[in-house]
Amino acid sequence: MQIPRDLSLRLDPVDAPLADPQPFRHAAVLALLLPGDLTRILLLERPGTMRAHAGQLAFPGGKPDPGDRDLLDTALREAEEEIGLPRALVQILGRLSPVPVPSGHVVVPFVGVVAEPFTPQNNEAEVKSILTPTLQQLIDPQVYKFAGMREWQGRRYALHEFNIHQPPLWGATARMVHDLLHRMQLIPDVPDEV
Repeated sequence: MQIPRDLSLRLDPVDAPLADPQPFRHAAVLALLLPGDLTRILLLERPGTMRAHAGQLAFPGGKPDPGDRDLLDTALREAEEEIGLPRALVQILGRLSPVPVPSGHVVVPFVGVVAEPFTPQNNEAEVKSILTPTLQQLIDPQVYKFAGMREWQGRRYALHEFNIHQPPLWGATARMVHDLLHRMQLIPDVPDEV
């Protein structure tokens, strides 16, 4: 399963304006595609010792540092710190829809492709393990399930779950993965917000 050639046209532009997140703050992550005969997506398992998101599966990313130029810079810096990804290896294709999370952030996901072979090196303080499921695995009906709707902060959201690990991929990152797979036309749409 290959990355669609027009994927960048299916994503939001990198520099598209973002809504004011108040009372939340922005954070940024990198949804990294690893092309090959079977395209993979890179996910992290967070250590159980972390204060926030302990044990969860996530994309590389986090909160902006004062020296970051913008949210894309935040996502790239975090990927470099967490998995040793040199920025020069990443081609950024666009953005997915921002996702608000209970930690008080609106997470802005950037989608990137690594065109050259790359071996991740986990920063053990922030990364317990690295997973690289194939797109084919993620769309398998035995792996993906629509987990219903939930109301939070007065809004209803679709819940998604991907049983690729224990614990499974769920929550905000699962919403981002679903958004990406839908934009790639690999998975049916489920209204994200009703």
